[in-house]
Amino acid sequence: MSSESKEGEVNKDPRDVVDDSCKGPFLFLAFSAIIWLLVYSIFSLLSGVKVHSYGMMVDTAWLSYGRIQPASQLALQYGFLVQLGLAISAWILSHRGRTVLVDGGYLYFGGLIWNVGITLGFVGILSGGISGLEGLQMPVHVIPILLTGYVLVGVSLVQTNNRRTHEQMSPAQWFLFTATLWLPWILGSAYLLIYYFKAKGVMANIVDWWFMQNFSKVYLTFIALGVCSHFFSLSNSHRLIGRGYALFAFWILLLFGSIGGVSLAAPVPAWLPALSTVTSVFYFIGIVSIWYVLYHMQNGASAEDNISLMRLGLIVFGVVSILNFLFAFPVTGKSAEFTTFGPSIELLFNLGFVGLVLLASFYYIFPHMVKFGLSPKITKIQNIIFILGFMIASLPSALGGLMSGDAVLGSGFYFSSVGDLFLVFASLLLFLNFLYAIIMSMKTCDCFSELFSKGQAKEVEA
Repeated sequence: MSSESKEGEVNKDPRDVVDDSCKGPFLFLAFSAIIWLLVYSIFSLLSGVKVHSYGMMVDTAWLSYGRIQPASQLALQYGFLVQLGLAISAWILSHRGRTVLVDGGYLYFGGLIWNVGITLGFVGILSGGISGLEGLQMPVHVIPILLTGYVLVGVSLVQTNNRRTHEQMSPAQWFLFTATLWLPWILGSAYLLIYYFKAKGVMANIVDWWFMQNFSKVYLTFIALGVCSHFFSLSNSHRLIGRGYALFAFWILLLFGSIGGVSLAAPVPAWLPALSTVTSVFYFIGIVSIWYVLYHMQNGASAEDNISLMRLGLIVFGVVSILNFLFAFPVTGKSAEFTTFGPSIELLFNLGFVGLVLLASFYYIFPHMVKFGLSPKITKIQNIIFILGFMIASLPSALGGLMSGDAVLGSGFYFSSVGDLFLVFASLLLFLNFLYAIIMSMKTCDCFSELFSKGQAKEVEA
């Protein structure tokens, strides 16, 4: 290496050094996540159309509603949300810890195994190997593959967090690091209880409900809250207001978000649904606390587009939290049981809160990776279409299920199909926008010359 190149490395901005260490794994995971978002939107549109056009492709077993609907959910939850969450977590933990990403090769290898597992699960569901469990719909042999891939990714994130230069962790690190450890714990536990210890019948459903409770209210929620905490504090020069509130909210959400989830009408002892109701009340207290903290954090934040999208995501999160709280009680919850209300609110949470927050952070991080931003015009268009998509796909169906139960299933899904069509266009625009930026960056700079080079795990100053 020449003396000039060595001098360039010495004088390089430490933040750029961190970005260079995250570049390859981040782009790989983000690109995979965007592809799975496109797959989800296409199959979700197809499943919605088949509800009110049930005679379409009736002779094709692979494309029956009972297969394409859970396959689309697998693509959304594991393909898009988890993968993009891992990519962004790697970047934030590196920057917050003021250290380069440690063992980034684990993210490549683990991400590859993770995508192989999702692909096998997706094909397995379409071929009829569905388990019948909501959160664990993939064939049983796929779960160990997913666990292996995730553990490899998690090793890199854990080591990166352990190499941080500050002993005291920020709220963003609390949430993201806990989420990193939480998913393999709940996925592995559910796998062992159902398939190794042979939980049968309603016991298998209880384990599945517990897994979905933890996956939604702990893992996904913590990922989104950690991202919001980081970017609000990044664009706000003020100190964190109410660190005690943030710590209180963290433990309340972790404790009571990990318990319950049993359906009110489930054929189980009455104390289990009652326990779920009680935990929902305390969980809502945690929501109010973290909302107080984030509200004060975003007050002084800039008016950038990504911050505005995160604010919208938090509004959606607040609406979903209030609805979940109100319908957690038997008096109100029974009116929404076995209707389109529950799945619609879940979709609103997945795309309107978690998905929107992750996309907003992706828009900020991506230009730091490739030194070439996404097209602003296309990004604005795709954001508008995406927001309209998840609102149209969820709100009419939720309202219809709440008003008349299954009597308005058809009309609700007519609106949902329109929303799914919007999501297809938004996902396609995002994919093309991503490819365009990658191609242009390769033409205009040499930023990909060291894409797969291994960075040394060294600490850098803020």
